[in-house]
Amino acid sequence: MAENVTTARQTPGALGAYVKNVSNTAKSFWEGMSVTLSYMFRKPITTQYPDRVPVPVRDTIPPRYRGFLEVDMDICTACQACERACPIAVINIDILKGDGKTTPKLRMERFDIDIGKCMYCGLCVEPCPTGAIQHTREFEGAVMHFNNLTLRFVPDVLQPVVAYKPPKGSEAFPRRELGEITRNLIKAWDAPPPPFPSKEEAAKAAEHGKPKAGALDVAAMGRQLAARALQVKEDKPKLQKVIEEAMAGTDCGDCGYPDCFGYSDAIAQGKDFSSEKCAPGGADSKAMLETILVSLKTGVVPGPAEPKQEAPAAAPGAAPEPEKPKGPPLAQTLNKDQLYKVVLDAMAGTDCGDCEYADCDGYSKGIVYEGQTDLDRCAPGGEDTRVKLYEIMLGTKPPPK
Repeated sequence: MAENVTTARQTPGALGAYVKNVSNTAKSFWEGMSVTLSYMFRKPITTQYPDRVPVPVRDTIPPRYRGFLEVDMDICTACQACERACPIAVINIDILKGDGKTTPKLRMERFDIDIGKCMYCGLCVEPCPTGAIQHTREFEGAVMHFNNLTLRFVPDVLQPVVAYKPPKGSEAFPRRELGEITRNLIKAWDAPPPPFPSKEEAAKAAEHGKPKAGALDVAAMGRQLAARALQVKEDKPKLQKVIEEAMAGTDCGDCGYPDCFGYSDAIAQGKDFSSEKCAPGGADSKAMLETILVSLKTGVVPGPAEPKQEAPAAAPGAAPEPEKPKGPPLAQTLNKDQLYKVVLDAMAGTDCGDCEYADCDGYSKGIVYEGQTDLDRCAPGGEDTRVKLYEIMLGTKPPPK
């Protein structure tokens, strides 16, 4: 009887707890659903990037945003001020010098910017005399291979870009729309591969000696790498990097070296002369390495590259041409106006201001009319300009640095 009384007294409390639990559950469910249902009547704020944005994201970024770098080669003076200003060697420029008469005085065979390594500091933009190099608002750089993050503003090393000669006194320079050049280079990252050629198309291409559609032009790439290898032949670390570009980059070790760096470094150091060890690269790597090795040995890029013109050989039995005696330096034989023209012609002509004068004209006048004795200030002209200035002003070779 006592047990029945106890059970009856506990029943109302248990029922109350049960009802309370149900009430709390319903209340919390409603609170959660009220938040969810409230968004059914709100304007969506989520951006379906990148395919459903009304305006490209780059157009919503402030103009002074430091995105990918861009170079307008039409107004680039080849002064290399940006390359010298870069603290981590992101910019690489190769210069080809001419006589200024039959060939342009300055041409650029290479202008590469590795945006995968760039820290977007903007130090390269500040010293540019014409504003050719600028930061854009481009920022999308999703690629399958890290090496594709190198922007090449000179697409073919066999077709150098002539340096721009700014008009005297110019303060503004015509420039293409900012971002246009870089966008065209970036499109190649996501461009679909060319269609696979049919047997008929491949046969016709083989007959005319052209690369197959949809295939890599190995010969052209080999010539480009060979031309760059000749430029850096004496600089073994740079030569190693050029040679490594011809390899597959898998670091498989099948060549007998720990990685591609070891194989390419052995070739650059002259310790290995085999072009057949890169198994993943196959025939393509072999062909490119052979082109590089032949060019390093002969000093000439094979194929479409123009061969070096050699001086005509003297006729048999002809007396050797006597060596012209060297007279006094031109600084002692010409008047100042004539000497000024000769000195100005020896300059690089980039008007970069790196000599601490406003332009090449100011530096030339400083040497001729103001007695400037420092003849080592023309950085873009390098050793060539330095030798010419010493011969003109002093009649001697410059001392070693």
